Amino acid sequence: MQTFYSFTNFFNNVCLAHPNITTFTLGDIYNIDMSKQTLFPLAHLIVNNVAIDSGIMTYNVTLLVMDRVQDITQDSVGPYNTLVKNYKDVTNILDVWNTSLMTINDVTSYIYRNPDAYSYNVIGSSLATPFDERFDNLLAGFSIDMNVAVGNENPICAISLSDTLANGGDNVC
Repeated sequence: MQTFYSFTNFFNNVCLAHPNITTFTLGDIYNIDMSKQTLFPLAHLIVNNVAIDSGIMTYNVTLLVMDRVQDITQDSVGPYNTLVKNYKDVTNILDVWNTSLMTINDVTSYIYRNPDAYSYNVIGSSLATPFDERFDNLLAGFSIDMNVAVGNENPICAISLSDTLANGGDNVC
């Protein structure tokens, strides 16, 4: 049976298996000590709500992948030892956005190609949005909102309550 634990553990395992993610967290983003340098790059899952239908539970989640934005310093000297980029910026924010988006793409692609089709399915398209300075420190990255459907295998008699008992009669379940 798919539970909240197994759902969040699945995201934990997929995210931490990615080479661009160091830490996975869950819940309210403001409960994380964002000042720790060892957390980043960080993936954070927020479960917004769960729709329960017959045979399916659909989790509406937001996954954030973020890293610290740092000032770019010119460490190279000489004409043969330079890093050439097509843009000029004083921070690495474009690098952080690029890596975060590619990481989110990898995670969602894995879920789309999940070999156990009954377990986790992304429903519809997902919207990825860049952010910067969203929190009290210099963090940037991408967030993605998606709906993930999982099987709801609960039997009808998971609790011993029949229509008769619900109406005050004897339990026949």
